[in-house]
Amino acid sequence: MRRAVSGFSIPLRAMGLVTVLVLLAGACAPPGTPTPLPPTPTTARAPMPEPGAEWDYVVLGDSRTWVFPDYYAAHIEADLGVKVTVHYWSRDGQMSWSLLLLLRNNQELRNDISEAEVVTFFGNAGPGYCGGIDTEDCFGQTLTDFRANLDAIIAEILSLRSTSDAIIRTMDWYHPCVKENKEDGIFEECKRCIEALNEQIVQAASEHNIPVVRTHPVFNGPDGDEDGRDKGYLQADGLHPNAAGHALIADLHREVGYEPLGQ
Repeated sequence: MRRAVSGFSIPLRAMGLVTVLVLLAGACAPPGTPTPLPPTPTTARAPMPEPGAEWDYVVLGDSRTWVFPDYYAAHIEADLGVKVTVHYWSRDGQMSWSLLLLLRNNQELRNDISEAEVVTFFGNAGPGYCGGIDTEDCFGQTLTDFRANLDAIIAEILSLRSTSDAIIRTMDWYHPCVKENKEDGIFEECKRCIEALNEQIVQAASEHNIPVVRTHPVFNGPDGDEDGRDKGYLQADGLHPNAAGHALIADLHREVGYEPLGQ
């Protein structure tokens, strides 16, 4: 496995150096006409690769996506017999609207995606998603804007690469800082917000045959009320995965399989 740094510098793998992730909520959709969504491909599946083929893997998202792709690339190499180069386009605190602008305006990134055999993306909805002045914000404009940005992100990716010729994946939100949310009396509100955002992720991705890697039930338990730190998956900040957490996220991606590529 090789690593190619594209667009932004990738941080050192020492987890203590990862900057605190600003999670979720109300980013406004950027101006401009959204890219029309292409039809979801249903036929003409590409064959699986020949052993020894060289693949490119583009990573889109925020600081939650800085490490697990290395593990996932290693899984792909072991399972499919290819050589994978990881191109990191992740950025600390990158929100859905800024990821969308990057996809629309950075030609180097667009070139990387058009040549990639693997693409994973993760949309951050913005800061202050619950417990703020407007406690219902997540279920109003924040949710509307997040879905609009997510649909447009998918449209941009699929305009460059389809699920018939690339492994395209996204993942849902796990609930961070569960203990702190409970202490502050906002856990139930935040849980409802995360569940609403995850529902939008699943709906948007499913419409275009993109599998969603489900991290929430694993990190937070079947009832969604467990803290990932107690399960050994998060750093002390309660936000970022530790090494075990990143390895787990990669394993969850692997468990989804590699369809529809090669179907």
